[in-house]
Amino acid sequence: MTDCEINELLEEPDNVEIIREQVAAIIHLECANQYALALEKGAANSEDYNIKVRLEHELPISLKSEDDVRRNFPSVNISLDSTTIQHGSTKAADKTMKATILVDCYNHGNVSGDGLTGRSANVAAWKTARIVRNILCASNYTYLKLRGIVGGREVVRMQSGKPRTDAGSANVSVVRITLEVTYDEQSQEVEGAELGRMMVTVDSDGLVCLSE
Repeated sequence: MTDCEINELLEEPDNVEIIREQVAAIIHLECANQYALALEKGAANSEDYNIKVRLEHELPISLKSEDDVRRNFPSVNISLDSTTIQHGSTKAADKTMKATILVDCYNHGNVSGDGLTGRSANVAAWKTARIVRNILCASNYTYLKLRGIVGGREVVRMQSGKPRTDAGSANVSVVRITLEVTYDEQSQEVEGAELGRMMVTVDSDGLVCLSE
């Protein structure tokens, strides 16, 4: 029998997986801060900043009541779409890659029997996307706090649409932010750079929270 060349368990995440979690952590952290600032200011629209952040969560979300709508929206879901090679270094184990990460921003419009009836879901979703885009494009996050592996990030597209939902009377829209991240990927036998990584946990509903 031919001997195996890899004798260690491949259990460490790829850099792109770390980047996906970092994007979710940054959005979660900054949205929570925006909500706190809105409450401190006494803003009438403070709930627009109470954005729930999910990671790789599959919609539809069941919306059977007004409480369901308020509990689930506004909402953001982060998912990894693809990675492509940009160019290689002289080392076979070290490649420069580009990741495409989808940041879907959901918000609701009308809720039957409520003062929100007639509100444009599309306008609300674009406001959620505007908040999230400004977070992602902040100069502080040019390298997503992962300077050792991330070469840069850029929002390349924003597009609205209608998601699949079990929404009942709730009108829901989504604005998809397409984020591209240039990064270095290495084989696991290579010792990587020390990273300013934020650790996250994800509950059964896909909601993100920061680990201590």
